[in-house]
Amino acid sequence: MRWIVLAVACGGICGCSSSAYDAAYMKRVADRRLAGEFAALRPTATVVADGRAELRLPAVLANQLDGSETPARSVPPFLRDFPGFAGGYEAQVDAADGRLPIVLTVGVVPTADRPKEKVAEAILGQVRADEEFGKAAWRKGQSLDDESAAFGKWDVLELEGPQPFQVTKADVTVEKRLPGTTAIWLSAEPGQKACVILAWRVPADGREKLPLPEIAKITARTVRLLGP
Repeated sequence: MRWIVLAVACGGICGCSSSAYDAAYMKRVADRRLAGEFAALRPTATVVADGRAELRLPAVLANQLDGSETPARSVPPFLRDFPGFAGGYEAQVDAADGRLPIVLTVGVVPTADRPKEKVAEAILGQVRADEEFGKAAWRKGQSLDDESAAFGKWDVLELEGPQPFQVTKADVTVEKRLPGTTAIWLSAEPGQKACVILAWRVPADGREKLPLPEIAKITARTVRLLGP
């Protein structure tokens, strides 16, 4: 009988130990999976908007723009009045026409200053003034399917087709209409205290360097508010 009791006790201990090991193993697997998903982003978050928010930026966007650059390219040319402008982040790509910019523009607007619906109207009104995007419309309520994301819901405005890009060749920069994508992501989380805008500008020749919407989705999952 004593041997039976010892065997049962040992089995119980081993079972607990096995469960703990399984849980730790599954956590390591999940952590590695997440690390792989976010491998295209910078390893640490960048604080923006005077400390109001942070996000992990794509690693390829190494050049920061503050709006004072010449020629101006920190904001989309058809969205010069960018709500809550907090900065731009840029990479350059070589193309047949010359060097083209890939840009992410970030904005943060406290809800107390302007509700999300008004921000959306201000963006759409400017975009529709461009001859190419007169019928543009928001695609609302896109879910990131990530419970850990602070902003799980976003409205997205996708602008596909010829649009203005700054083209540099032999140290001369001119504006040309070239094929490309602008994707404007507007946070739409219920009860959010601030509205976050992520505006992506990618020429067709830059899609391999910064693929949309994949990069936009994983970047949106890293956005966090830090203060009022």
